[in-house]
Amino acid sequence: MRKLLSLMLASIMLLTMLAACGGDSTPTTAPTTAPATATTGQAAATTEPTAPAAETPTVEATAEVPAGGEVDPAMVKGDIVSAGSSTVYPLSEAVAEIFTEDGYTGNITIDSIGTGAGFERFCTAAETDIANASRAIKDEEAKACADKGREVVEFRVGTDALAVVVSSKNTFVSNLTEAQVADIFSGTYKTWDQVDASYPAEAIKLYSPGTDSGTFDYFVEHFYAKEGKFILGANPQLSEDDNVLVTGIEGDANAIGYFGYAYYNENKAKLKALTIDGVEPTEATTEDGSYPLARPLYIYSAKNILTEKPQVAAFINYYLTNVNDVILEVGYFPASDEALGEAKDALVNALTGGSSSNTNTGSAVALEEVDPAAVQGDIVSAGSSTVYPLSEAVAEIFGEDGYSGNITIDSIGTGAGFERFCTAAETDIANASRAIKDEEAKACADKGREVVEFRVGTDALAVVVSSKNTFVTNLTEAQVADIFSGTYKTWDQVDASYPAEAIKLYSPGTDSGTFDYFVEHFYAKEEKFMLGANPQLSEDDNVLVTGIEGDANAIGYFGYAYYNENKSKLKALTIDGVEPTEATTEDGSYPLARPLYIYSAKNILAEKAQVAAFINYYLTNVNEVILEVGYFPASEEALNEAKQNLLDATK
Repeated sequence: MRKLLSLMLASIMLLTMLAACGGDSTPTTAPTTAPATATTGQAAATTEPTAPAAETPTVEATAEVPAGGEVDPAMVKGDIVSAGSSTVYPLSEAVAEIFTEDGYTGNITIDSIGTGAGFERFCTAAETDIANASRAIKDEEAKACADKGREVVEFRVGTDALAVVVSSKNTFVSNLTEAQVADIFSGTYKTWDQVDASYPAEAIKLYSPGTDSGTFDYFVEHFYAKEGKFILGANPQLSEDDNVLVTGIEGDANAIGYFGYAYYNENKAKLKALTIDGVEPTEATTEDGSYPLARPLYIYSAKNILTEKPQVAAFINYYLTNVNDVILEVGYFPASDEALGEAKDALVNALTGGSSSNTNTGSAVALEEVDPAAVQGDIVSAGSSTVYPLSEAVAEIFGEDGYSGNITIDSIGTGAGFERFCTAAETDIANASRAIKDEEAKACADKGREVVEFRVGTDALAVVVSSKNTFVTNLTEAQVADIFSGTYKTWDQVDASYPAEAIKLYSPGTDSGTFDYFVEHFYAKEEKFMLGANPQLSEDDNVLVTGIEGDANAIGYFGYAYYNENKSKLKALTIDGVEPTEATTEDGSYPLARPLYIYSAKNILAEKAQVAAFINYYLTNVNEVILEVGYFPASEEALNEAKQNLLDATK
């Protein structure tokens, strides 16, 4: 017997069941129908609407819930009706099958009708218990649910890699770029030789999931920024039934289509999945983000359904606990532990009447999950050139996850960023590679902005020379200080074995948090010691990179990410024999490490929901991109403190 969530959840569900039964321990008469069935339906539903709660059979009220928190599906009475995504369908079908194997004797109806049609039946018609979805619910759909008294609860259950496929008879194409896929399905390319001159001069036949499908929505949003006309203008063969698409593609060597990876996996003898920009859809490439066509999978229910129909709560409990037992076999990939944990928290909170937000697990601080597609309004940020690539990376995945507004991120230096945020009061977020100064915080307060600080990562400042420099690999801190103060003017003054060539200095500008940090670290905030050496200053780190790489006698410093991005042109020096790495930054042995921040203000977070949502998303997802950008994660304690700052500022 498979274990369910926990003793706590089992106890909560038992109390819910007892309440539903009015405390009577006599079981309600249950259907004697055989094991759960999964029926594939069309847009016109054939399943009868779910019965009202008062007439719905409930879980048998019994005190015999084992102390370990195990719930027996054989105890669950009452039918369950779900409909929606054809992509989620095989996953829900697989979970329903093992739910039945473990003893459930009711009926589970699972209709494969497309995500949009599934939300219509769940929200507008209010006739299903669960909506399966291959995209997040839209604002208008959630409103339709609310109008029916259904407060939606979202459960992330997995990850799908969308497969672009051709027939196994196709011998000429094995890889396409994203741009080629976009041009093929927009009708820009009408014959295969237009894609590549070596391909046959045959008409391309397009196959696509129907417009009610979350797969269609995802594909269109990814390639055409939500403009469905670009794909529909090419007149593809549309179907809500992926099996129809499989049949059409497999029989035609010139056909091409797309759908969830599971359908390819089920039909790989007949089809060929193309690599996209050379990357194959696999669990590894989906998890690390290198495969570009991956998306989350969801099921949805509502608080009133979960409290009034214990069989639905029991099934979703079971689903979240056991989905990873079947997901790889079905052909999808597991959701992250964090996403699955949030789904379980959402279920617990729905059953206890709480909110699905602000749930703490152990010492961690959890934030409410943000749906970027539901976020409206523009966001303006400016500041540190060091934090810029990190904020840019988070903004990029925020957009990929559905946000359609504009995020402006200006790289102007930390000081200038605080000036725009505090003095001019014209930005929503300040990016900073140092903590805000007292006078800057006062300038903010004078504009009615009570600043809120969010630690987002750690930067190791790199001291670099050109890759053409063959003589220096290590410097002591004292040598670095003397070089940038102008005490040493030629390299042979640093070490007699070095050439007697003038040292050329490069430094971030005086508005940069990097400059402030360097000066504070080496000269106790006395910048005159550095500026007296007349370094080449720039707020743009790329200007510094260009200057240093071209001169074997040049030396400079900036955030590790800029070195990481240009390591073929530059050489990062060890400082007192210690290389800047994640390990040396974390254990404190590398002396030039510093925190990275973003700042906002309480009034902004209260007045601009889009800013609060973006910062929530930033803190939740920053560690997915930070190493790739070239920085290192903030400690768990620092990130928890940042999350708590957001919760406190928005409560």
